[in-house]
Formats: sequence, C-alpha cells, structure tokens
Amino acid sequence: MKPKNYFSVFAKMPLEAKIFTLQRALNCHPDEAKKIIEKLENELKYQETLLSLVQRKAHITEQESELIDKIKKIRLKDKRRKREGKKERLIRLRYFWEIDKLRKEGLGWRKIAEYIRTYHHKQISYVAIRNAYLKLKKQMEESNGDS
Repeated sequence: MKPKNYFSVFAKMPLEAKIFTLQRALNCHPDEAKKIIEKLENELKYQETLLSLVQRKAHITEQESELIDKIKKIRLKDKRRKREGKKERLIRLRYFWEIDKLRKEGLGWRKIAEYIRTYHHKQISYVAIRNAYLKLKKQMEESNGDS
C-alpha cells in the first residue's frame, strides 16, 4: 500500500482549511497561520521557478532569478491595468458624449446615472460613470495635447 502524501492533500485544501490546520498544528493565531502560508507559497513559487530554469539547463545566478521574479510581477501588474471593465467600455462607446452634454447642462453624477437608467435601461452607478468619464476626458486631453 502506497503511503499518502499529506503535503499534496494540504496543497489542495481551501485557504480557510489550511489556516485552521496550521493554527491547530502550531497552536498559533489565525493571522500568524495565514502569514506562514503566504511565506510558504512564495518560497515554493521561487523554488519552482529555479527548478524550472535548472531543468532547462539555464545558468543563472540568484540575482538574475530575483530579476526574473520582478519582471513577472511587473508584467502581471501591466495586464491588470490594461483591462477595461464592461461598464467603462459601455460608457466609452455609447454614453460618453451624452454624459458630456448633460454635465455641460449642469446635471450631477447621480442625476446622470438616473437618466441612463430611465432612458437607456442600464444600471450603472454614478461612481462608475464619474470615474469612467473623468478617465476618458483625461485621455482625450492628453491625446489632443500630444498632436
């Protein structure tokens, strides 16, 4: 009979179960257990990256591997930033000029949200409208300033 690999069982557990297990095993506070899990996950990711590079027979130093980690984090942040939400896209494509006209007429953000809900049957919060409008307005001003 093959012995059970408890580490793989632990790895498949949801975060709350991992915290509870560590809390009981180490007799520590849940916050402390969560920090231990985060440190463990970070170290495992680091080791996995190094192992992958060694398997490819890449000759790199520890400094270079740290640089690779930094590059991965930067790329991940860039991916997050470029993504446009559905409501923001809807405002950009359909409602921007209408919102601009309503703002020039003196309507507030809440009234504009109510207007869109009433006449376009779309539920968009006034905060989302405001943020998207200001972002788009800023982008337009920057693009007009560049040309």
